[in-house]
Amino acid sequence: MTNPEVNNPEELCEAEVRKNLVLVELGMPLTIPLSRLNSNCHFRKEWMKIQHIWHGETKEVREKKREYNQRPEVKEKKREYYQRPEVKEKRREYNQRPEVKEKRREKRREYNQRPEVKEKRRENYLKHKELK
Repeated sequence: MTNPEVNNPEELCEAEVRKNLVLVELGMPLTIPLSRLNSNCHFRKEWMKIQHIWHGETKEVREKKREYNQRPEVKEKKREYYQRPEVKEKRREYNQRPEVKEKRREKRREYNQRPEVKEKRRENYLKHKELK
Protein backbone atom coordinates (compact mmCIF):
# COMPACT_ATOMS: atom_id res chain seq x y z
CA MET A 1 0.00 0.00 0.00
CA THR A 2 1.46 3.34 -1.03
CA ASN A 3 1.07 6.66 0.70
CA PRO A 4 -1.04 8.98 -1.54
CA GLU A 5 0.75 12.06 -0.18
CA VAL A 6 4.11 10.72 -1.37
CA ASN A 7 2.83 9.80 -4.84
CA ASN A 8 1.37 13.24 -5.52
CA PRO A 9 4.25 15.77 -5.65
CA GLU A 10 1.98 18.77 -5.13
CA GLU A 11 0.83 17.36 -1.80
CA LEU A 12 4.04 16.15 -0.19
CA CYS A 13 3.62 15.74 3.54
CA GLU A 14 5.49 18.48 5.41
CA ALA A 15 6.77 15.94 7.93
CA GLU A 16 8.24 13.83 5.10
CA VAL A 17 9.91 16.90 3.63
CA ARG A 18 11.47 17.79 7.02
CA LYS A 19 12.51 14.18 7.57
CA ASN A 20 14.29 14.09 4.21
CA LEU A 21 16.00 17.42 4.93
CA VAL A 22 17.40 15.94 8.13
CA LEU A 23 18.53 12.86 6.18
CA VAL A 24 20.28 15.12 3.66
CA GLU A 25 22.11 16.96 6.45
CA LEU A 26 23.20 13.64 7.96
CA GLY A 27 24.33 12.33 4.57
CA MET A 28 21.90 9.41 4.63
CA PRO A 29 19.79 8.14 1.71
CA LEU A 30 16.45 9.86 1.07
CA THR A 31 13.10 8.13 1.59
CA ILE A 32 11.53 9.96 -1.38
CA PRO A 33 13.27 10.46 -4.74
CA LEU A 34 15.03 13.81 -5.06
CA SER A 35 13.15 14.60 -8.27
CA ARG A 36 9.84 14.38 -6.38
CA LEU A 37 11.13 16.34 -3.40
CA ASN A 38 12.35 19.13 -5.70
CA SER A 39 8.75 19.85 -6.64
CA ASN A 40 8.25 21.14 -3.09
CA CYS A 41 9.24 24.81 -2.69
CA HIS A 42 10.21 24.48 0.97
CA PHE A 43 12.45 21.48 0.30
CA ARG A 44 14.12 23.15 -2.67
CA LYS A 45 14.85 26.32 -0.67
CA GLU A 46 16.32 24.35 2.25
CA TRP A 47 18.23 22.07 -0.15
CA MET A 48 19.93 25.11 -1.67
CA LYS A 49 20.90 26.38 1.79
CA ILE A 50 22.46 23.01 2.63
CA GLN A 51 24.32 22.92 -0.69
CA HIS A 52 25.59 26.43 -0.05
CA ILE A 53 26.87 25.40 3.39
CA TRP A 54 28.54 22.25 2.05
CA HIS A 55 30.02 23.62 -1.15
CA GLY A 56 30.04 27.37 -0.68
CA GLU A 57 29.22 29.96 -3.26
CA THR A 58 31.16 29.91 -6.50
CA LYS A 59 33.09 32.93 -7.73
CA GLU A 60 30.81 33.22 -10.75
CA VAL A 61 27.71 33.41 -8.56
CA ARG A 62 29.29 36.05 -6.32
CA GLU A 63 30.30 38.10 -9.36
CA LYS A 64 26.82 37.87 -10.89
CA LYS A 65 25.23 38.95 -7.60
CA ARG A 66 27.64 41.85 -7.29
CA GLU A 67 26.98 42.96 -10.87
CA TYR A 68 23.23 42.69 -10.38
CA ASN A 69 23.29 44.70 -7.16
CA GLN A 70 25.37 47.45 -8.79
CA ARG A 71 22.78 48.14 -11.48
CA PRO A 72 21.19 51.58 -11.06
CA GLU A 73 17.63 50.25 -11.36
CA VAL A 74 18.26 47.65 -8.63
CA LYS A 75 19.84 50.24 -6.35
CA GLU A 76 16.90 52.56 -6.91
CA LYS A 77 14.40 49.80 -6.21
CA LYS A 78 16.15 48.92 -2.94
CA ARG A 79 16.37 52.56 -1.95
CA GLU A 80 12.63 53.03 -2.57
CA TYR A 81 11.82 49.90 -0.59
CA TYR A 82 13.84 50.94 2.46
CA GLN A 83 12.32 54.44 2.40
CA ARG A 84 8.79 53.12 2.83
CA PRO A 85 7.32 54.04 6.25
CA GLU A 86 6.27 50.48 7.15
CA VAL A 87 9.78 49.16 6.43
CA LYS A 88 11.38 51.97 8.42
CA GLU A 89 9.03 51.27 11.32
CA LYS A 90 9.73 47.55 11.25
CA ARG A 91 13.51 48.18 11.24
CA ARG A 92 13.15 50.69 14.09
CA GLU A 93 11.15 48.21 16.18
CA TYR A 94 13.69 45.47 15.53
CA ASN A 95 16.62 47.69 16.50
CA GLN A 96 14.90 48.64 19.79
CA ARG A 97 14.87 45.03 21.04
CA PRO A 98 17.21 44.53 24.01
CA GLU A 99 18.85 41.41 22.55
CA VAL A 100 19.58 43.22 19.28
CA LYS A 101 21.02 46.22 21.11
CA GLU A 102 23.23 43.95 23.20
CA LYS A 103 24.44 42.05 20.15
CA ARG A 104 25.35 45.30 18.36
CA ARG A 105 27.08 46.60 21.49
CA GLU A 106 29.14 43.41 21.71
CA LYS A 107 30.14 43.58 18.04
CA ARG A 108 31.12 47.24 18.47
CA ARG A 109 33.28 46.35 21.50
CA GLU A 110 35.02 43.59 19.54
CA TYR A 111 35.59 45.90 16.59
CA ASN A 112 37.02 48.66 18.77
CA GLN A 113 39.52 46.23 20.30
CA ARG A 114 41.24 45.64 16.95
CA PRO A 115 44.74 47.14 16.83
CA GLU A 116 44.18 48.95 13.52
CA VAL A 117 41.00 50.55 14.85
CA LYS A 118 42.72 51.64 18.05
CA GLU A 119 45.54 53.15 16.01
CA LYS A 120 43.14 55.02 13.76
CA ARG A 121 41.23 56.41 16.74
CA ARG A 122 44.49 57.46 18.36
CA GLU A 123 45.60 59.25 15.17
CA ASN A 124 42.28 61.07 14.93
CA TYR A 125 42.50 62.05 18.59
CA LEU A 126 46.01 63.45 18.17
CA LYS A 127 45.02 65.26 14.97
CA HIS A 128 42.02 66.83 16.68
CA LYS A 129 44.13 67.75 19.71
CA GLU A 130 46.64 69.57 17.48
CA LEU A 131 43.87 71.66 15.92
CA LYS A 132 42.82 73.08 19.30
